[in-house]
Amino acid sequence: MKNKKYYPPITGAQSIKGFSLIEFLVASALSMIVLVAVSKGYFTARQLNSAADSRMNTQQDVRNAANMVVRDARMAGGFGCFNMAESNSRTIRDNNTATSQSNAFKLDNTAGNSGAVRTINRSDFNAANFTATSDALVFLYGADNPENGDQLVLSTCDTLVRPANNTKPANIAAAKVALGSATARDNEISVLRYAVHAYVTGSVGGQTGLFRFQLNGNNTWGNPQLLVNSVTSATFRYIYVNDCPDGEGNTEKFQYSNSLNHIPAFVRISLTGGAGNAVQIYNIDAAIRGGNTCANRSLS
Repeated sequence: MKNKKYYPPITGAQSIKGFSLIEFLVASALSMIVLVAVSKGYFTARQLNSAADSRMNTQQDVRNAANMVVRDARMAGGFGCFNMAESNSRTIRDNNTATSQSNAFKLDNTAGNSGAVRTINRSDFNAANFTATSDALVFLYGADNPENGDQLVLSTCDTLVRPANNTKPANIAAAKVALGSATARDNEISVLRYAVHAYVTGSVGGQTGLFRFQLNGNNTWGNPQLLVNSVTSATFRYIYVNDCPDGEGNTEKFQYSNSLNHIPAFVRISLTGGAGNAVQIYNIDAAIRGGNTCANRSLS
């Protein structure tokens, strides 16, 4: 006999059932919640990473800018052995008619012009296609090894002169004529490049930031050099050294000020702004070698 298999009838309780509509909707909703949470976490992480990268790049730019400011500040007022911060009897003349009428470029050491460190009001800072959003901080000094066509300045230890033109003297005798000092010591005479550097915030070509300008051979500001992107403003503060001690046991006094009335010993540039409209404040501190008059004086 053949074996017969018995298949019991399927009752209603044993019938196969799928997801109900409500279960499907609940599962879909939970899936969407999980997807939204994961997506939000991903994009939040992306934004945080982008913000961190932006801050890191800005901080690196600030460090690079600080190196330039520190170098220019350290050299400000130095023209060979001539220091504009010293108060002894000296001669300063600007015979260059192309720059002697400019508050930024003229070689001067009056109280109103503050000598080797000066500020130019934003409305008076004139550079091609540039709109300033802060005042400009300007450093002046003499740099070695001028090339043909560079702005020139001649100095001895007690005389500083901007010649009428930028033709390098052919010899020592010609340099003495330009200096107006026939008795100048040969070893004190320096023929230098007249370096004028400005730091100012503003915009050019839709680019906003902290820029550096320098006096070019055409007696105007040269092309802007972007130092820190997205910086919108800058303020300056100064430290002066007063009451130099006469003997042991006495100490000099330091004065913190928002006003620039003579060469300071220290300057702080506070930058405001940042990429992605994030408001950040960055400080650049620089010492001015010629401004510490107590350290520079000769003690008898």
